[in-house]
Amino acid sequence: MSQELQRRRRAIVTGLTPYMNEAVLMEAISHWQQHYSERPRYSLQGYVSDLCKLFDLGERRHHIHMSLVQAMSMSEQELAHDPMAAQTTSRQHSHPCTAAFQALMEALWEALPASVASQLRLDMIGMLRGRSVSPETRLTMEHWLHSPGRTLGGLPLEVLRKQLNNAYVLLCERLGPVEADTHLKSAYTRTRQHRDLEPSLKKLM
Repeated sequence: MSQELQRRRRAIVTGLTPYMNEAVLMEAISHWQQHYSERPRYSLQGYVSDLCKLFDLGERRHHIHMSLVQAMSMSEQELAHDPMAAQTTSRQHSHPCTAAFQALMEALWEALPASVASQLRLDMIGMLRGRSVSPETRLTMEHWLHSPGRTLGGLPLEVLRKQLNNAYVLLCERLGPVEADTHLKSAYTRTRQHRDLEPSLKKLM
């Protein structure tokens, strides 16, 4: 994420914090990143309308919109801390298996027909809607699955294993277990060629 986009995300956090608890705020950030982050800075009416529908905030619509507009004009020092930046940094240092997971998934997608790989990512996003998935995990994974060329933010090993298992289950549903096993084994073999990733890759599997 560019510095400008990160600054705007901090402005979104600043503007929405008075109106939402942490879980809802993370959902709102996720929605912004997916649907509005590429739009002009002050193009906020549609986003506010979505929030009001999603979280039943209609009576606060005007206040939320004004709060976001004001936040977009604030200086760096006035903006709230980016909740995802600190989590990503700490998890990247604490959980080096993230790079191995990303390399494995990318190797898997590259070997699949583009339409199948794209649908697999969409299906994985759908599985993130489960109640057992934390808002932080969902936001991090959704952001990456929508733009897989970007670096995946750090996630704990148990979360990565769950996401890998989800991908395998979905692949079995689409291609059958035999072909799914073949694709996963091939992706694992290719990823192992990166010797620095091999120890973490073994932990994932």
